[in-house]
Amino acid sequence: MDNCDSTPTQGAKPSYDPGWNDPPKLSYNGQQTTPNRPRNFLNKRVAFPLSNTPSSTPAPQPVNLPPMPTLIPPVPPIQSMRQPTQNEEIEIDSNNTLKEVKHILLEFLESSSELGPKGNDIKRRISVMEDMWINGKLNKSIHIQMKELAYAIRDDQPNKADEIHRALMVDHVSGVGSWMPGIKQLIHHCVAKSELLAFDKE
Repeated sequence: MDNCDSTPTQGAKPSYDPGWNDPPKLSYNGQQTTPNRPRNFLNKRVAFPLSNTPSSTPAPQPVNLPPMPTLIPPVPPIQSMRQPTQNEEIEIDSNNTLKEVKHILLEFLESSSELGPKGNDIKRRISVMEDMWINGKLNKSIHIQMKELAYAIRDDQPNKADEIHRALMVDHVSGVGSWMPGIKQLIHHCVAKSELLAFDKE
């Protein structure tokens, strides 16, 4: 009867050829594990350290900053009132100053026949200045500077006259812009006469 036991021994080959769809015969030993094969612990959680032990990294040293000032000096108040200029503090007779300025400019114009047709336009612009002066559209600073400009033209000082002309165009362009081009023509003619006189002296 023992010889009739058809149970195959472990590891023995089957006595028949397996079909194409038969699963392979594998031997399994539950007590045996593959040697030297590391186990996969990637699905394990790592416990967060709960100890209060300080780390070995030294704490940064505090930076020594200068002490902040405790008191801030008060800001001086802004003066809302405009300080008067030097020209505004000078008292002048507006009417007499106008007559003097107009007389000097027209006298120089009449002596400058070289200007030709430009003379009529210059005379017209002097009349515009006179009308604005009489109607109070020109302030005291313009009165004084125009007086100095007229004196500079009379005394053959074209550079000084040109400086006053530029200052008026910068500071009071709204008041002098309509008639100052005529005064500028007189200044340029004064420059030409001065250069001509200097050339004759040489």
